Amino acid sequence: MEIRIDGGAGHLLLAFLNTDCDGCEEFWRGFRDPDALGLPSGVSSIVITKGPGSLSSAEVALSANDIERVPVVMSDQAWIDYRVLGYPFFVLVDMVLNQVVGETVGLGWDDVIAMTGTAR
Repeated sequence: MEIRIDGGAGHLLLAFLNTDCDGCEEFWRGFRDPDALGLPSGVSSIVITKGPGSLSSAEVALSANDIERVPVVMSDQAWIDYRVLGYPFFVLVDMVLNQVVGETVGLGWDDVIAMTGTAR
């Protein structure tokens, strides 16, 4: 699956998560009901895990169970492209400018929502 981030409107929140990460579980749960999170309008989301050579696709499917409106993709290249070294990690991309406008280690949804609000 390819996700284009250039030429779109608004912001895209890239959520770099893992399946066996205690700190990631809160974020996996949150993406099951993205409307309840309180993200600013105009911010869409995508979850990115490591690729199939690094992580079991069955484990990703289990973690992504009941996530319906947020794409979940497996990509080692995205982790390299955005220089993500750990998880949970979030990157906010301005899709009009095609540039990163915010980054944060996910210490909780409050941190992520604050980052999306200040980067606008």
